[in-house]
Amino acid sequence: MDVVESWTGKHAQALLRAMRLTNESFAGRLGVAVRTVAKWNANPDMTLSPEMQQALDTFLVREVPEDAKARFFLVINRDRAQQNTGSKLVTPTVDLSSLTAWVADTNTSRDAIDEIARATESLARAHLNAPAKKILPEVVRLQQKTQSILQSGKQRLSETRDLYKLNSDLLAHACMLLGDLQQDELAEQHGYAATLFANEAETTGAVAWGARAKTARWQDKYVESADLARQGYERSPQEPIRVQLAWYEANAAALLGDHNRANEAARRAHQAAETCLDATSDLSVWSFPNERQALFALSVATITGDADGALRAAAMADAGWASGDPQIPATWAQIRVGAGIAHLMKGSLEGAIAEVTPMLDLDPQFRMSTVTRYLENLHRRLGHRRFQSSAAAMQLREDIQAFNLDALKDDDSMEEK
Repeated sequence: MDVVESWTGKHAQALLRAMRLTNESFAGRLGVAVRTVAKWNANPDMTLSPEMQQALDTFLVREVPEDAKARFFLVINRDRAQQNTGSKLVTPTVDLSSLTAWVADTNTSRDAIDEIARATESLARAHLNAPAKKILPEVVRLQQKTQSILQSGKQRLSETRDLYKLNSDLLAHACMLLGDLQQDELAEQHGYAATLFANEAETTGAVAWGARAKTARWQDKYVESADLARQGYERSPQEPIRVQLAWYEANAAALLGDHNRANEAARRAHQAAETCLDATSDLSVWSFPNERQALFALSVATITGDADGALRAAAMADAGWASGDPQIPATWAQIRVGAGIAHLMKGSLEGAIAEVTPMLDLDPQFRMSTVTRYLENLHRRLGHRRFQSSAAAMQLREDIQAFNLDALKDDDSMEEK
């Protein structure tokens, strides 16, 4: 659940704007003087009294509608990310309050909408082979363009719905990228906004549900992740995203320790894979080829203690790449680490080293959180007492630490000129 660690004048002002209240109305709702609200506005950095902190906590939980909460947390999380990050990452500046406040007709041409749609699809394809830090600014700019068109024009209803769907897809894509860049709170807010716009567009919003499920899983919210994935699965058409959502549920349930639910979700994932169209020829962030299916099968197997099943899944992925399937850097890296964990579960340190060593030279810009967190798992397992006397295990632990330290660092040579 989102909370405010310490209320300041800036936080109070953000909540006022999110609820679209005047100073007088806000003061009345809180039971304070209007001059108190004015003081907060004039002094954004002031820390409020403990009594007022408690009053605002209670007000936020009990009185603020969900849409206003989403607007509020999007603003403060964006500000927090901009203050805390020392990188050159371009963080989104989505104004959820202006996005969710209206449903309008506009005069946008079909050509303009089609151009946005083509660019959205191109960015989804580029996601797999380009660093997240390069893709995110492009997704943000296109989402802001879509937002601007929606707010300023007068389209026909069908065009408005198309723009809502595009906006939902772009917000969901931003959610995935922010998660890869370990901006989990911002990712969560963008995922929620994506489902809002999918509802407005009267579409399934399957990709938005998937993005939210992934974000919740990386925040260790396993019950929420599994439930979000199941909601998306129930809504999704017979497409690869349906397979992905079933595996998301299986993975989260396994991490939770609910092996019955994990096995049931895995069974549905296999069934869905048999009926969904193969999208291998058009890979994107939303496609789910055999190698990604193998990755999730490997993950669930390692979590549930099935080392042999994990190695079979890794072999399935390797067979696909050997037959000519495109090799996605992050998926390949995760398969190598997952197979290394499986070997370690079987007591073979040599097997783990052989699997993991080739991926330790992965370009730092592809060392996203889904890769580094897999390695953190392996690093913990190598610390088991049975490996403490092994120089090879110690060296691999040091190599993993060095790998993760270099992850997502700025590369000045790659900056836009």
